Amino acid sequence: MSSSDSMISDSDFFICEAFSQILASPPAELAEKFGSETPLAIANYLQNIPPAEQLDSAAMANYITAFCQKPGNENLNERLGEIYDSLDEDGIDKLVKKTGDPDDIATAISQNPRQRINESRDICQSLQSWANNVRNQTNQRNQNATNSN
Repeated sequence: MSSSDSMISDSDFFICEAFSQILASPPAELAEKFGSETPLAIANYLQNIPPAEQLDSAAMANYITAFCQKPGNENLNERLGEIYDSLDEDGIDKLVKKTGDPDDIATAISQNPRQRINESRDICQSLQSWANNVRNQTNQRNQNATNSN
């Protein structure tokens, strides 16, 4: 277990999960919402992440937010934030609890750390699998177009 596996932050986990939910949309829907080049741009970006970091949710969360904050990805960044907020419903409760408000009782995370690590790794694997599929489909379409000419 690497040092990054020992503690996975809720924020990193939710960023990866939110991005995974965005990518669960059909490619045509992604292209319509975020631009026709966006699915392939995301796939290329994800596949260019160093292999040692591809299953590390903290690293992936940083890469995801960096990509979404690039000029031209404002709609993607906004959607990531919306999904993140829906996943992290008790985030404010935790913040209030940390600041010492005695009237607030935050809900504990129901998952044990090992379960969170496994789920985080699964999400990161699914992001890489999605990227592979998009690139393979694009390559196949390009090959078919070349063969038909």
